[in-house]
Amino acid sequence: MNKGKLVVALALLSLCASSCYADDWLLARGDLESSGVATSELPASPTELWRYSTGSAGLEGSVVVKDAIAYVGDVEGTIHAIDLKTGKAVWTKKYGDAGFLSSAAIDGDRLFIGDFDGALRCVALADGDERWNVPIEAEAMAGPMIYEGKVLVTTEAGTFTIHSADTGEEVGKFVIDAPLRCTPTIINGRAMLAGCDSKLHAIDVSTAKEVDSVAIDGPTGSTPAARGKMIYFGTEQGTFYAIDTSTSPPTIVWNYADRRRKQGIRTAAAVNDKLAVYGSQGKAVFGVDIETGESKWTFPTRTRVESSPLIAGNVAIAATQRGTLHAIDLESGEETWSFDAGGNFVASPVVVDGMLLIGNTDGTLYAFGEKEK
Repeated sequence: MNKGKLVVALALLSLCASSCYADDWLLARGDLESSGVATSELPASPTELWRYSTGSAGLEGSVVVKDAIAYVGDVEGTIHAIDLKTGKAVWTKKYGDAGFLSSAAIDGDRLFIGDFDGALRCVALADGDERWNVPIEAEAMAGPMIYEGKVLVTTEAGTFTIHSADTGEEVGKFVIDAPLRCTPTIINGRAMLAGCDSKLHAIDVSTAKEVDSVAIDGPTGSTPAARGKMIYFGTEQGTFYAIDTSTSPPTIVWNYADRRRKQGIRTAAAVNDKLAVYGSQGKAVFGVDIETGESKWTFPTRTRVESSPLIAGNVAIAATQRGTLHAIDLESGEETWSFDAGGNFVASPVVVDGMLLIGNTDGTLYAFGEKEK
């Protein structure tokens, strides 16, 4: 091979290495806005590619993904790094007196995760070695947010703390008199927190001071999803809100509640340019127009939904407490694909590079996609 052809060949290999697995999912809901929208689509009829088992330790947090490796913590305190191509462990690391109920977050070569023993950890992506470990007062029920070199985390003690990503040092703190169970969602330098005190709080990340709040009709642990200036989330009263964060105080633009299924909403919504999709304790998944608040469709699931749906292309992926996965057409609300895994899905689905990943409380991580020919 002459020198020119060699250069071209190396360039093509480099391009393949960077593009064959070009998709990452670094935060619990995918981005700063917690949109729950994937950048790639699924095949029309996904095939099971592999299963990874923790043994028996349940998986309640969603995976995060970087460079074709998925990372997830289990309820018994082990973090698993799994190769997406093979479904095999790259490494596993057990942390003493820990258990993970929420997703992690990735920044550079570091992974950040809170546990149910009241600690926030930073570990190396390469091997899981712990870089620092700091107390956060109570268990973390939601994945942290990474913003401008800081780690933002909420706890059951009602604390929202801001930490240096480099050292773990606490650099800011805000507290409410009720649990905070949401990932902080970022709009214009503000962390939006939907709380169990029946309020939406807007916190200036640079000062950790509250700059605005608005009352809602009940407590919530749902992570708000943002699109532009708007925030979307539901409450334990079964009400789904659209709130304009550009006004002071924030303005409730509309709210929606299904009269037949007005039960608690414990999932985050996935929000694209047309629809907000969320699940409820009322055994259904809902698609609501983000402009008008009108119902576009209701998809019955026959069991509760506590796993936050995901939008991938023209479908929403929803998972139920009976261990069933559904792909729902965004336009019609009709099912296009399903898979019955059994067990219980609490973790939310993630789609990267056309591959669907979701963990089960029985300790199984599933991967679906299109098999190579």
